[in-house]
Amino acid sequence: MQKSDKQKSGKGLYIAAVAFSLVWIVLGQVVQVTRSFDNKWSDIRLIFPMYLSVPFTADGDYTFLFGKYVNKPPDEKITITAIDEYTVSRYGFPFKRKYYGQVIDKLNALGVKSIGIDVMFFESDKDDLANDARFISSVAKWGNVVNLFAIDKDSLKIKKPIPGLAARSAYMAYPNSDISLDSDGHARHFFLFYPGVDEDLDGVEEKAVQYKTLGMGKLRCSPKCDEARVASLGMATYAVATGKPLIEYEMQYGSSAMTLNYRYPRYRKAHPGWKKPSGETVNSTFRHISVADIIEGNLSKEEKEALNGGMTLIGSTALGTYDHFPSPFSTLFPGVEIHATCMDNLKFNDSLKKFNEFYLTLLILLLPWLALYINRFSLKTMVFMSAGVLGALLVLDYVLLINLYTVPFLVVALAFAIPAIYAIVNKGLNEGREKRWIKSTFGQYLSPKVVDLITKDPSKLSLGGEKRDMTAFFLDLAGFTTMSEKLSPEELTAMLVEYLSAFTDVILKHDGTVDKYIGDCIMAFWNAPLDQADHRRLGILAAIDCQTEMARLNETLTQFAIKPKCRVGVNSGHMVVGNMGSKSRLSYTVMGDTVNMASRMEGANKYFHSKIMTSEATFGDLKDAFDYRYLGSIRVVGKAIPTKVYEPFARKGEAPADVKAMLVHYEAGIEQFYKGAFAAALPHFKAALEALPEDGPSQFYVEKAELFIKEPPKDWDQSFNLTEKG
Repeated sequence: MQKSDKQKSGKGLYIAAVAFSLVWIVLGQVVQVTRSFDNKWSDIRLIFPMYLSVPFTADGDYTFLFGKYVNKPPDEKITITAIDEYTVSRYGFPFKRKYYGQVIDKLNALGVKSIGIDVMFFESDKDDLANDARFISSVAKWGNVVNLFAIDKDSLKIKKPIPGLAARSAYMAYPNSDISLDSDGHARHFFLFYPGVDEDLDGVEEKAVQYKTLGMGKLRCSPKCDEARVASLGMATYAVATGKPLIEYEMQYGSSAMTLNYRYPRYRKAHPGWKKPSGETVNSTFRHISVADIIEGNLSKEEKEALNGGMTLIGSTALGTYDHFPSPFSTLFPGVEIHATCMDNLKFNDSLKKFNEFYLTLLILLLPWLALYINRFSLKTMVFMSAGVLGALLVLDYVLLINLYTVPFLVVALAFAIPAIYAIVNKGLNEGREKRWIKSTFGQYLSPKVVDLITKDPSKLSLGGEKRDMTAFFLDLAGFTTMSEKLSPEELTAMLVEYLSAFTDVILKHDGTVDKYIGDCIMAFWNAPLDQADHRRLGILAAIDCQTEMARLNETLTQFAIKPKCRVGVNSGHMVVGNMGSKSRLSYTVMGDTVNMASRMEGANKYFHSKIMTSEATFGDLKDAFDYRYLGSIRVVGKAIPTKVYEPFARKGEAPADVKAMLVHYEAGIEQFYKGAFAAALPHFKAALEALPEDGPSQFYVEKAELFIKEPPKDWDQSFNLTEKG
């Protein structure tokens, strides 16, 4: 009987091995059930050498031991011409077009081969059209500048730049990184050419965006580029530098996405060309060269050498003025560096390649049988052998990465690990030790409460977290960077501690979770880790009370001559929350498009000169609970659908008397304004200003009403386009 049971058990294992091999190929290769973890692992394995180096180096070294074979430095001839915080303090923001013209002239005088501008110019300069002419003149003069247009990824509708720019640019390119983002918001893949549309899902593209279909008239690159798909900013800038036609690159790389081989970041001196060192450092992958330093001729020898014969991308790096895309090495990665990484990969032809599907399938088929083979050994030996096999697979993963191949590591590892674990547990059951082993192991290292939590929801230990409906909150001290230049480091630190501590107390009072501090910015969220049904209301209350606290602090902190203001952005919707990071260092945080929009709304306060901005998604059902006003409808860069935004002041009926008086006139003006009666709206907005002098949104609509009276908008959808990233 015992021998028969063993034979049945053996047959069952063989059948299970065959079934698992076939099912796992479908789940791993077709359904890609482990894709999220594999994406995380692709980042972690690059950072791992740095963590190993921490005991031996001061700041950590990404090239420690085997790290030098998988992590590469950036090419010094690829740079970011940065509209940094110093440039913003010197020349203002948004950056004037005439300065772009000056930068283009200066860069070409320094011997730059090609220039890509990661800024969209959709509307003419409203202050002075000569600024546009100055910019376009420089673009035309040098013939090596790539500019941007926008593509709506759903309708493929083209948004054109200001008149004359397309015809004079070396190429027009698209900036969209969002079309290839992974579910966690990371840009691990990038389309060199805009992908076509497979309308009938037969694997053949029926519609492609080509230069001849853009409708921008005759382009500078015509006719050579007419038949080519439109290129990304990095691809087009690289093509200008090499002089090779885009159509040849399209034939070489096709329309599939490139898997980016990221370069590791390093610390460099900020403004190294200054006679008196600034003492600041910049942690970035590619060298950031300040636009202000270029215009003013304050460049170091190294910066000049990097620009001479090199490629550069002009983009914003000042805090709050650029899109954030996490990279394997940074949670706050300027989007312009994605294009620079693309150019670096193109130059050295070292983007990552997928491992051969045949060999990958063969490996997945064989590994379960290896797990079955070790079942003949003792339980202890099985554990050690399993660890050894998994270690060998880990080494194999690094060897393939060194040779520029990427594999879905978890799919491969679990092809062995799952049947190995099954075999180990099966042997434990046969020997009558499984329950004692589980009890002694978990009872020794975890409390019963934690064990119960893991049992009920193992996903709580996942790096990827979970998707939840939440509220995100961003608060930033307005103009603090400029004002802080007047403070000593000690005063600056003391001031930040006072203000950020007070705001943190307000957020915690309303049961918020403070995610992180980014300089003078606070990021927080609600409805995680605990369920909060009223998370939208709590986020709004925190924003209002932070403004109240701001006024109190400015009055009571008499030791500081500077009296800053703060801007708050609040947005709600689905986002990913959980322990993000590496196996050795985790951070409980949120990410996703909803979070990015909250950050955008904080910055969009500058457009209306408002203090708090919240979206319809957050505020739609809460209007009866607050004194508030409608700010307008905004469309941020990269979004086709506008968002209605509001500014709450206080709980219902608790707004100050001057605010209530202002709101009466403001709301009357808004009603007339959006009826198209701009002349009738103007007196109301002026009356609102009289009731509450220096009220930003009232002044905004006064200016808009005066403008629209003179030049009524055509085909206006009653939304304001925020054409600058922020």
